[in-house]
Formats: sequence, C-alpha cells, structure tokens
Amino acid sequence: MTKPVQTIVQHLSRAKSAFLKGETLRPMVSVVEALKVMLTAQLHSTEMQQVSSLLRDILQNISKLEVVSSRRKEPFVYEKGEEKQLLAQLVPLIKAIHGDKKKESMEAVRARKLNIDRAINHAQNALSAGKLDEAKEYFRQAAHLYVDEDAMFLIIATKLQAGEFFKESFEYLRPALQKNNNDRKACEMLVAASKKVGNPDRGLTLLTKIREKQGDAPHLLFAMAQLSAAKKQFMESVKLCKQALALDGELVVVKKFLRKVEAKAAKSS
Repeated sequence: MTKPVQTIVQHLSRAKSAFLKGETLRPMVSVVEALKVMLTAQLHSTEMQQVSSLLRDILQNISKLEVVSSRRKEPFVYEKGEEKQLLAQLVPLIKAIHGDKKKESMEAVRARKLNIDRAINHAQNALSAGKLDEAKEYFRQAAHLYVDEDAMFLIIATKLQAGEFFKESFEYLRPALQKNNNDRKACEMLVAASKKVGNPDRGLTLLTKIREKQGDAPHLLFAMAQLSAAKKQFMESVKLCKQALALDGELVVVKKFLRKVEAKAAKSS
C-alpha cells in the first residue's frame, strides 16, 4: 500500500512538472490534492520536513504565475498546520481562473463563428457584383477558420451554385461529403455540378474515393447511379440503385429512377 507521504510527494511532483511545462491550473490542482492528503495523514517529522520543503518550492513558483500575481498581492506561504487556510486560498482562485478560461474559450468560439459569417457575407456580396476571384478568396478565408461548422461547406457550395459557379462548388462539396457521405443535398448538388460542367467522371471519381474510405451510403450510391446513367452505363446504374435500396428501401426517388434505367438497360442489351 502506498504511504501517505508517497502520495503527497507524487502530487507535488506533478505540480512541479506541470509548472515547468507552462501550465497554470494543473500545478494548483495538484497542490490542492496534496494538501487534502496532508489534512488526513499522520506524517513523521522527517516526512513532514520533506513535503513542507517541496510544498514551499512549488508555492513559490505558483505565486510567480501571471494569472496568480494579477489576482494576489502577496505570495503563497505555508507553515505546518495551515493546510486548511492554504486550501481556502487556492480553491477559490482555481475556480476563478477556470471560469475566466472557459469564458475566454467561449468568446474565441463566438469570434471565430462571427468571422466565418462575415467572410461568407463578403463573398456573397462579391458574387453578386460578379467578382468571382474575390468571392473565392473570402470563401477560402471562411474554410480556413473551420473547426466544427460542418454545415459551412454546403452553405458555400449552395451560394456558388446559385450563382451558376458549378465548377467552383466542387471545392466545398468534397469536404461536405467527407463529413457526411450520406448527405442527400450534397449528393444532389454534386450530381448537378458534374452534369453542368459536362463531366460525370469528376463526380464519380470523388464519390468513389469517399466510398472507398467511408463505405456505402444510400444517397451516395444513388448519386453514383445517376452519374453512371449520364455516361449511359445503365447496367452499372441499375446495380448501384439496387445497392442503395438494400440500405434504405424507402427511397421512392431511387425506385422511380431504377425503373427508368432498367428500361434503358434492357433496350441497350
């Protein structure tokens, strides 16, 4: 069984290590854990000397942290028997710093999302003015800020296609489908873009790569079926439709399309 003194030393060692790594909260949290053990443990005089020395060293370092010195005029000090008093000083400070960090994080998220919205709005204005290159630059700025705003890619692709910039929409349909290979709208837009640029293979190549990495999905398979039919590969289209329906038998649009390509496949055979 680990002796109390060993547990205390471990906590204080973690505190020192975290301080050396440039962390702020972790050193204080580890000191609090050490103090809690000290409150309940019976330490011999030599053990007490050991942990007291370690504790004073790390408290001296903690006192130098900017997040601490900006909140406290006096450095932390420790004397034997003052564990409760020290806890009463550290715990509220930890909560305050944690709260500030959480607030800063939320503000950073809001600022990023606001910048994404601004970039997309600027891009829309540029598109409306016929300035495609400028719009593309703003869209890329928005994409560069991406963290978890998955809908952004489809929003950009939609705006580009609304402006008849189908070729440019591929750049954003790709990540949209990488995030969700069964996104019905993204699949439909990819089919539309491929047909508009007169290159079904472009869409098929993209969908095939996504399928290889992420597996089958009904809307992805149906998109591939439509593009295969556009290339007059009707037997392949039939096969893909049936695979899509095997995954989701309620897709009425696939059933209707299947009947059409089956008829064309029969005529061509």
